[in-house]
Amino acid sequence: MNNTRINQIIGIMLLVFFTASCESKLDLSPVDEFAPGNALQSKAGLEALLFAAYNEYSMGPTVRDEVLINEVTTDVGFVRIGAVEREMKPYIDFNWDASTAQLQNLFWSPRYRAIRNANTLLDNIADSQVDEEFKRQVVAEARYIRAFEYAYMYKYFGVVPLRTTTDLTVQPKELGLPSEEDFRNFVETELMEAAEDLVHPSEQTQISRATKGHAYAALTKFLMNTKQWAKVVDVTQDLMDLNYYELFPTYRATFFVENEPQNNLANREIIVTWSLTNEEGRNNNYQNGAFPPGFRRSDNIPEFEWTTSMANWATQFTMRDGFVDSFDPDDVRKKTIIENYYNAAGALVNLRTTTHNSRSIKYFDNNQVGNASGADTPYLRYADILLCRAEALNEISGPTQESVDLVNLVRNRAEVTPYALADVGAKETFRDLILDERGWEFFSEGKRREDLIRHGKFLEYAEQRGLTVSEKQVYFPYPLAEVDANPALQQREGY
Repeated sequence: MNNTRINQIIGIMLLVFFTASCESKLDLSPVDEFAPGNALQSKAGLEALLFAAYNEYSMGPTVRDEVLINEVTTDVGFVRIGAVEREMKPYIDFNWDASTAQLQNLFWSPRYRAIRNANTLLDNIADSQVDEEFKRQVVAEARYIRAFEYAYMYKYFGVVPLRTTTDLTVQPKELGLPSEEDFRNFVETELMEAAEDLVHPSEQTQISRATKGHAYAALTKFLMNTKQWAKVVDVTQDLMDLNYYELFPTYRATFFVENEPQNNLANREIIVTWSLTNEEGRNNNYQNGAFPPGFRRSDNIPEFEWTTSMANWATQFTMRDGFVDSFDPDDVRKKTIIENYYNAAGALVNLRTTTHNSRSIKYFDNNQVGNASGADTPYLRYADILLCRAEALNEISGPTQESVDLVNLVRNRAEVTPYALADVGAKETFRDLILDERGWEFFSEGKRREDLIRHGKFLEYAEQRGLTVSEKQVYFPYPLAEVDANPALQQREGY
């Protein structure tokens, strides 16, 4: 979606919507058609409310924490030095608790704000005078955003309160947890029904605005994380039958700013992305912490050279040695990880002289200004769909030619030797191969934690790193402030 337009609309919404229904109210006087009594009757007001939901659904500088938390808790990522190390220390050491900041500020509050905005639109649109085609479209988008957010929170908390209306006479402020079955049924139904009315991706003119592909992809990941394999096969087929998505020819170039969907419509691999800009507040700041001290350039990424107008933080976002060393030497995906670089003095610095010190430079932006990189962070790519389908097929019936071929589509682009069906072994062996492939394909994209959880290796790998863990840590605790504010939300046992 065009970020400038979003920001303009959000400005209007701060005047309109939040005056009427946000916990923190603004004492501003609405004018003209945007008065509270009229705002949700007009196309402009409804669209503004929808874009307010999109604004919470999308991510700016929080991309950094999204990636880090999902990798420092695993065999992939590490952080050392400075404020960010202190923030990530509970996750690195597996000693987070209900007061740990990101649980509230990243994984909970923005998600429920997006849900609240979507619910407000859905509660009010029936009484509006807008045309039926517009109504059908924005209802589908609001349902998609709401279900997406519930699926997103499920990865971190499991089942959460399922608020589907802003009407407190229907759902009181103190709202308990639904059953696992009710939660799953809601998310699945909402995404499938939203997909029916969302536009085909070829028809969407605003980047990041929901399409059928968004709904099918989000549902695929939810079904994967709830291990509903047959449904994964069905919905990935729905997505593939759109005949739109495909792998971008070159792995590294998939992430170049010039090849982002808003700049290169030929890039049909990116399904859901956080469209970021090189301006504060809408930016990607992961890369600032990945630059090593005095970084200027690296032979692995000749397209990029750091300039003094760019930030290079004291904190260090790094990669664990075991993960870096697990790549096939010929794997082109490893070229986005640097193990040496040239510093400001022109000297070649070997990062591997320090343990766990290689760097992912996947998201560089030659036009970065200070902290603000404009490199998008993809949330769901077509490569993910291919590997999800392969994993689901394997879980159903073991290795098949189709499942091996799906993995090989990803491996062929990486320029590594494809698998033969006879070589992948039994279901358990192929399952491990797929998990490895996902690690090599999706590092720095915030997927490793959920993958290890699904494969039953999240706690096992932490123990191998010498950590003391417990079963409760597969999910995070509900944020302390939410439990205090909502007595019906019971903290799960052990927290």
